[in-house]
Amino acid sequence: MRGGPSSSVDLELRHGDVVEFVIRGSCMPSLTSGDPVRVKKRKIYAPGDVVVVRRSDYWDAHRFLGYAPTARGMVVLTQADSALHPDVVSMPTAVVGRVECDVTLADRGGALGKYAKAIVRRVFGGRR
Repeated sequence: MRGGPSSSVDLELRHGDVVEFVIRGSCMPSLTSGDPVRVKKRKIYAPGDVVVVRRSDYWDAHRFLGYAPTARGMVVLTQADSALHPDVVSMPTAVVGRVECDVTLADRGGALGKYAKAIVRRVFGGRR
């Protein structure tokens, strides 16, 4: 998924507005490439939510797995549904908001399983 300047998105969401993005790509089977999605900032995200994360020059719309502690503070773990491993970790401030879409119990359970696996890897394997 690609978008425009991220600073204007931050400003709009800070005021509780909903921002629309257009999905690009096929890593999230529940989201169709070319479809618009509405994104809204929240204080708390639950495992299984689809969140938009600001990267250096684009945005990812991936499944939220959870938070993980690091020496620099908490980080956010996300992963595309079709990916084998979690994304590179992000700071919580990089989460633009939650995509307004249906999230099933299976989505939440799957995210919790991936979260547990990611934490075990981080503790014992040093991955990402």
